[in-house]
Amino acid sequence: MTKLLCCLLVAASVQAATPLFRSSFEQPNWAVIRGAAVSDTSVLHEGTKSLRLEPGNSGDACVRLAPVTLKIGKRYQLDAWVRTEGVEVRDLDRSPIASGAAITMASMPFDVRSAALSGARPWTHISLRFVATRSEDSILFTVGNGGAFKGKAWFSGASLDEISSDGEWPSRDAVQTFGPAYRYPDAGWTYLHIEGKPYERGYQHGHLMAREIPEYLERCAADLGHKSDASGWNQLRTTAGALFLRGFDREILEEMLGIADGASDAGAKWLGRRIDLVDIVVANVTVEMDELQAAIPVTPTGLEGLHFEAPPYFDRKRDASLGEHCSAFAATGSATRDGKMVIGHVTWWPLTLAEQTNVMLDIKPTEGRRVMMQSYPGGIESGTDWYQNDAGVVLTETTIRQTPFNFQGTPVAFRARLAIQYGDDIDKVVDRLGNKNNGLYTNEWLIGDAKTNEIAMYELGTYHTKLWRSSKNEWFGETAGFYWGCNNEKDLTVRLEYLPDPQSPPEYIPYVPGIRDLAWQDLYRKYRGQIDEQFGFVAFRTAPLVSSSTMDAKIATADMAKNLMVWAAIGKPNQREWAPAAWEKKNYAKNDGLYPSGYRMFAGEPSESLRASIQENEKARLVAAASAKAEAKADEKHPSYSDQVWKGWILPASESDVWFAAGSAAYHRLLESKDLDLALNAQRAQFRGLKLAPDDPASRFRIEEKKGLLFLDSLRRRLGDDRFFKLMSDYFAENTTKTVTAQSFLEKAGVWFDVPAPGDGPAYLVTDIARRLPSAMIVYGTVREAGANRYAAEQLQTQFLDMHESLVPIRKDFEVSEEDLRGRDVIFIGRPEANSALAVFAQRVGLEYEAADFHIEGTAHASERQALILSARNPVDASHMILIIAGNDALHTVKLAMGNEKWNPAEYVVFDDGKPPHPGFLKSTN
Repeated sequence: MTKLLCCLLVAASVQAATPLFRSSFEQPNWAVIRGAAVSDTSVLHEGTKSLRLEPGNSGDACVRLAPVTLKIGKRYQLDAWVRTEGVEVRDLDRSPIASGAAITMASMPFDVRSAALSGARPWTHISLRFVATRSEDSILFTVGNGGAFKGKAWFSGASLDEISSDGEWPSRDAVQTFGPAYRYPDAGWTYLHIEGKPYERGYQHGHLMAREIPEYLERCAADLGHKSDASGWNQLRTTAGALFLRGFDREILEEMLGIADGASDAGAKWLGRRIDLVDIVVANVTVEMDELQAAIPVTPTGLEGLHFEAPPYFDRKRDASLGEHCSAFAATGSATRDGKMVIGHVTWWPLTLAEQTNVMLDIKPTEGRRVMMQSYPGGIESGTDWYQNDAGVVLTETTIRQTPFNFQGTPVAFRARLAIQYGDDIDKVVDRLGNKNNGLYTNEWLIGDAKTNEIAMYELGTYHTKLWRSSKNEWFGETAGFYWGCNNEKDLTVRLEYLPDPQSPPEYIPYVPGIRDLAWQDLYRKYRGQIDEQFGFVAFRTAPLVSSSTMDAKIATADMAKNLMVWAAIGKPNQREWAPAAWEKKNYAKNDGLYPSGYRMFAGEPSESLRASIQENEKARLVAAASAKAEAKADEKHPSYSDQVWKGWILPASESDVWFAAGSAAYHRLLESKDLDLALNAQRAQFRGLKLAPDDPASRFRIEEKKGLLFLDSLRRRLGDDRFFKLMSDYFAENTTKTVTAQSFLEKAGVWFDVPAPGDGPAYLVTDIARRLPSAMIVYGTVREAGANRYAAEQLQTQFLDMHESLVPIRKDFEVSEEDLRGRDVIFIGRPEANSALAVFAQRVGLEYEAADFHIEGTAHASERQALILSARNPVDASHMILIIAGNDALHTVKLAMGNEKWNPAEYVVFDDGKPPHPGFLKSTN
């Protein structure tokens, strides 16, 4: 049986003569973590022993090889050979999604691995490229990770080499530049680098995010309960101007003004006008304005002790704070695997803001530290409060109950930004956070310093605070070496701020552990002494620390923090989708949902290939700007034949006359198309496909219909429009409603029946899949964006069932062989880098798709908002088709799968959010 072989590499690299590491199973230099493993002399690869993995007494299997020394920030390639026999993998729950036989590194998240294998496969080469985040790491062999399996898998020939950054993401097509600033999309995030003096770096930010900033302002208005109109927005501007604007210093105000000007000069408008400073202030204090409603009731007025009733139009569900939540931890010393710091955070956030809080903002100011933080378009602060700087300091928080509002204080957006920009140790960070605190968005901050491996927990009320420090051996809840946060304030003096009125109703004030507190303590006890980044990956995929509104995850070790690196995931970090509920759509109709992209490692220092792309693209941008003529390209116009076509209908005298009766009716419809050439290419493709289809009465009719249509089109081109339309009108006027022979028409036209050959080209259209569902199969990618691809597959399956009463089976990419695809119409979900089954066939079907950048007719499509659907012959069975549904990010794969009513009858359709779909045919195939 022919299997999917050897093509599981996204790209090949030239290997060094002497690898940095090469496995050998002659000596027991490996450890079984789960399952069972044995060195097998009966199954050899290139004459050497292999390592056989089986489930044993565990559901899955994992073996760790001896540690290898790496250079943090350098790029490596891990290779191995794998063979499988009877491997069947099953998921144990909705999350995580179990994988087949694969390789990874001990430092990596559960969803970062090589392509996987299952079933019965001969020796197959698999590979994984990565950037080192540990100075000492270990190779892992895994089977059934995240679930369970049965069968056997053999591993051999594992090697590790340092490689160049050539070919890594981002591609040059994906990088946009503006002076020293740049941006590129990556795994659902937008990485944005800005640098320089305040106004200049703000201007760079505004220019590069000009499209997104008005979109985010609209979300801010919706989140605060206002319509996106001038009246509602002006109320927010008034509040922001009166209570917050003057709480920012000159440096940050200049940066915000630069954002406004840069976006406006790039063409961005908000409510029909230029964006200004106050608009950007509103965006940066949206969270604090939301907390005002909760802060005012606990802010002393001097009337404490008196009793008042809320007015009848107050609705607590509507008018109370949204109550954002988070989960976070910091560990060090005796609690961690290496004695060093590790810190992590997930945000629980309203979907309206969450969808665009996906900017990894990298700021290199002229004064202070370089900063990397999670943010949003137009942000000078994080919002979700994940901050790092190049001094190795990491700052994050979980929200606690709102304390009083201090009118003389400054916004937390300002204090947190300055704390990370000018704080190179915990003392300075704490001082900046607590100085002139306005009390809004009350938080329990977790702070880590990678230089000293000190961690701290800082509960910051309005007038009362509590600081715990690892350097002073100060712990809460008997968790030495470990702090956690889950929106449950621990200090009594801070909690007392909630009750300024001694005559308020009774309330139990001291700390009581909640369900998440208990979960953190249980995890601490289970992993004490072994806490590392893997602890965070496990915690953040486990309920109750992850919830229905979890939107992200960020984790950094001390080594990563020192190098301004972070593991980050946008979307739920447990591979679960967050589809918008009805009330979330009602709150903001443009909410699309968040779909898991998986973890991605970000580093502040650009690689050599990224540096080259930045330099080349900036040179090209300047040249283009200097030579631009501002010539608007006219829309291509297509002739209209609606006022020239004939009227009436005819009946065929015999089967030999069907081509004319059916073809003339079909051609009549075709002439009303907006794009006749496109429609004709679709007819040619269908004609080719019918030649491959089984012979039956329906196929024979459609072949005759296509013959007639193509013949009449060639006749029109031969005679010219005027003569052709007069011929058709005259004939139909004489014969409408009559039974006719095709020969009578040929004689009137004075021509022979000669059908033009359609030539080589596509045989299937995107829309043909609807007629082929009984033999269809959906195969979704698991190498990347597995959760989003699975959800897209399920949504497509449901739509097909609802519309066509066909339940199309779904398989994972590593579960299918070439034999499985024979006799099938296959729908691939996810681009080649995410779908290992598609990666095998990509070149064979003419698909140019490298990472998240596809090329159609020489044009690059590397925007995160773009997606492609492409039809082609099944490479292992030309009588069937394949359909590729692939977005450049998880969201657009899902949107493409869910929007099949927008698919066009063409060989491919390019989708770009906010623009009409662009259907077409590859010139190379027509």
